[in-house]
Amino acid sequence: MGLKVKNFTNEEAKELLSSVINFHNWLSNNVERHVRSALGIKPQELEDTFINLEQLRSNFSNPPFNVESNLLPLLKKVIIYSRRQEAFNVEDRSGRTFNHELKVRLEEKLRLFSSIIDQDWFKKTEVFNCPKITDFLSIQHAELILRVNVSPHQRKRIYDEKFNILNAPSEFIPDLKYYRDACELRGLPLCVAYIDIDDFKEFNTEYGEPRVDRDILPRFMTALEAHIYSHGHAYRYGGDEYVILLPNMQNLQAAQFLKSFQDSLEKLKFFQIEKRIAVSIGIFEVSENCIQTDHEIEERAASAKKFAKKNGKNCIATYKKESFAEEDLYIIRTQ
Repeated sequence: MGLKVKNFTNEEAKELLSSVINFHNWLSNNVERHVRSALGIKPQELEDTFINLEQLRSNFSNPPFNVESNLLPLLKKVIIYSRRQEAFNVEDRSGRTFNHELKVRLEEKLRLFSSIIDQDWFKKTEVFNCPKITDFLSIQHAELILRVNVSPHQRKRIYDEKFNILNAPSEFIPDLKYYRDACELRGLPLCVAYIDIDDFKEFNTEYGEPRVDRDILPRFMTALEAHIYSHGHAYRYGGDEYVILLPNMQNLQAAQFLKSFQDSLEKLKFFQIEKRIAVSIGIFEVSENCIQTDHEIEERAASAKKFAKKNGKNCIATYKKESFAEEDLYIIRTQ
């Protein structure tokens, strides 16, 4: 039986041709060039990948725009890379203006990617395991030549100015960028968790904000910092909202880890206050082939937290599928 063929429209082919060229250039500059420089040879695995990229370029250069099924995994990898890069560019430009019309026009650049990602073939195709620099060079050498950013542990940390216990929110995106790069080089996932104190308004109403700030929140944040210590980083986003970054964890591992924190809160006591704290948590797992930008990851984790609050509170929610759509959210039942 011959290979099946996927047909693409003229509009899709134009965008995908550009994506294939950009990915080809990225792979050449960030993997092939460094491997050839360090070893003086070009691995066959890379050679085969470039041959297939040239075939994709040919497929999208002239009609009919058909791609055989054996090349779809590589095409999916190309789309993931290109969509993420384009989304980064859109976010950067959108952050320079408050004009709603211009923001909408910028976001329109992602429309075609969204349409392709939503297609049945994309959802059902397993992504190509693209050769990465650490398949050929040591991790230490790879990080050196790629100039991976300085580790958060080597930077002077900025702490929340009100309590000076947890990291300031401005630290989150730089930390996430570092760990995404570091984890991708190692083929590892990481998790971002959004935490919200349940019924926080009741604490403020019953005890007053000054007492909550003095006797409750510092104890809670100290407990959170201790639980996260040596596993990742915790950031204070507001009186009742916190973000957690957990490198080298997938979502079920992160859920077990954070469930133990939820359990510990039942024993956390406050000065002359009997009421106990409970939290709702949303988790987003960032894989090597995650298509979302850093800001989109933060938003998805916040959406998962919101889902947890709507579905019983004091629970943990995450996503079932790689699309990370609202309908893929579910409550994790941990032991």
